[in-house]
Amino acid sequence: MKRLLGILSMLFLLLCTVSCEDAFLEEQHQELTTRSTVVEAATHYYWYNDQKVPLTLNTEYVNILLDENSPRTNSSNALLNGQYGQLEEFQDGNLFKLKLSNSLTRSSYSQTIEDLRLNQEVKQVLPYFNRGEAEPIGTSDVFYVQLRDVQDYTELQRIATENNVDIVKEVPYMPTWYILTMRNSSFESSVDASNFFYETGKFAAVDPAFTFDFQTNAIPNDPMFGQLWGLKNNSYSGIDINVTTAWDVTKGAGAKVAVIDQGIDPNHNDLKTNFHSVSFDAKSGTSPSVFISGNNHGTHVAGTVAAVMNNNLQVVGVAPESKIIRVSHPLSLSSTASAELASGINWAWQNGADVITNSWGDQGGNLYGQLHSTILEQAIVNAMTQGRNGLGCVVIFAAGNFSSTMDYPATFHDDILTVGSINSNGSRSSFSGYGTKLDVVAPGNNIISTLPNNTTGSNSGTSMAAPHVAGVAALVISKNPTFTRWQVVTAIEATAQKLPTYYFTTVTGHDSSTWNNQVGYGLVDAYAAINHDGGIVQLFDWTLSSNLTVTGYMVETKNVTVNNQAKLTIISDKKTTLFQTLNVASNSKLEIRN
Repeated sequence: MKRLLGILSMLFLLLCTVSCEDAFLEEQHQELTTRSTVVEAATHYYWYNDQKVPLTLNTEYVNILLDENSPRTNSSNALLNGQYGQLEEFQDGNLFKLKLSNSLTRSSYSQTIEDLRLNQEVKQVLPYFNRGEAEPIGTSDVFYVQLRDVQDYTELQRIATENNVDIVKEVPYMPTWYILTMRNSSFESSVDASNFFYETGKFAAVDPAFTFDFQTNAIPNDPMFGQLWGLKNNSYSGIDINVTTAWDVTKGAGAKVAVIDQGIDPNHNDLKTNFHSVSFDAKSGTSPSVFISGNNHGTHVAGTVAAVMNNNLQVVGVAPESKIIRVSHPLSLSSTASAELASGINWAWQNGADVITNSWGDQGGNLYGQLHSTILEQAIVNAMTQGRNGLGCVVIFAAGNFSSTMDYPATFHDDILTVGSINSNGSRSSFSGYGTKLDVVAPGNNIISTLPNNTTGSNSGTSMAAPHVAGVAALVISKNPTFTRWQVVTAIEATAQKLPTYYFTTVTGHDSSTWNNQVGYGLVDAYAAINHDGGIVQLFDWTLSSNLTVTGYMVETKNVTVNNQAKLTIISDKKTTLFQTLNVASNSKLEIRN
């Protein structure tokens, strides 16, 4: 499995090593106009959604930021490789993860930190924190600030200058968001800096940078099969996404799918004619996208979405006449990765993406628990609400390969279409994430698709399942270009096939159809999805004597009577049309919500 390293930006508190530093922080808190009524003494925390999230100092690891202007010497090498601990993982640039000697007391930990800071090549020593029983999460020298208004930039400059904080740049395609670094300030980490900026009350959001690993949702290759069972399952009757039937109606022409991944081979003969004319590298914030030799994951995902049809070459994608928008990011560990990924998502919808598919996540939260990135979440919501000229982009995430847990950010918002994996026999793949946020499943075991250098190969994982659904979404949009994001998602969820070995039932919060914790609404059905009406609900000639909630894109009512103290609740994204008579008895209720 190829590991993707990434950053999720979060708010976190500065490591305080001596009691006088804690006292100084308390004085700061008392002088500021804060959004909290009480600031607990000597408590580590960060801010998320205007809520204070507690943290516990971890004394096993630190991040070391070496002076970028100092050449690497024997002294620094010794520092990083044995004098104070063991270098576990190389991070971006001059940032290193250092595992300290075992069994450090708080006192010995503080002394080690002071010793590290005495090294002239060390620019910063940055703490790690725990949340519950999750793996420790590291901090960096970077944080992000969102302005309330563009005119507030002057205030940002003033506060930054007063505190020797450097404004690095505005985040591309994320207006009002800025990257800042505290490495030249009196703040000892961006935890302290981010809390300070937030608690001024002058900014919409402040988002510090935690460092942790993302990885692709692919798992190591299984032996290659000679057929694309994900598109046509000849081994098990009834376990099929019915895409070949859908092709009689549409092959995805006009739809555009943004693949946010490590990069796609630009010269692959089975892909390149389906590339959209524009592409983007989220790491640099510039076009075109970047492909690094040896990264196979993005090319494999792209082939499942839209490999070319009828060219006498290799494989075919689910939506073979759709266009692929390439958005690259190495997903290697850096202090600005969350902002970069947010920038890539915002660029994608602003440049015409209808569907945005993401086969990456945080390893099921197994490492870091429930951490969040405000800037990344905002970009996802932007795409879902503002993309496609207001109709909304369909944002798809793989559920992850950690079985009973699912990956973030797939889990953060109900409107994300989260995809799990099944075997060719219709059973949930043993690795596939599942739970309350799961929407549908798709083929994910032993999926053959394109690989770099004009080759093909077999991969398994929810990474392989997600692009199947992305292709189906492209087919739905191709046939129904005026559908909103909600209508597209409803079409996919409501028509999903109920797999025979699972029990499906009505579940609160899953209103499109009956649902199952292991496989969501079921196996995606391309033909049924493209022929769905988009969620129009007709309530005709009905006498209601008990409570009923009706949800749809458009709800039409005709000759409806509500009595016997019942309540009719109509929830509609577009409008509610009342035909002829709607009678509500005096002891009953009608509620209409849009």
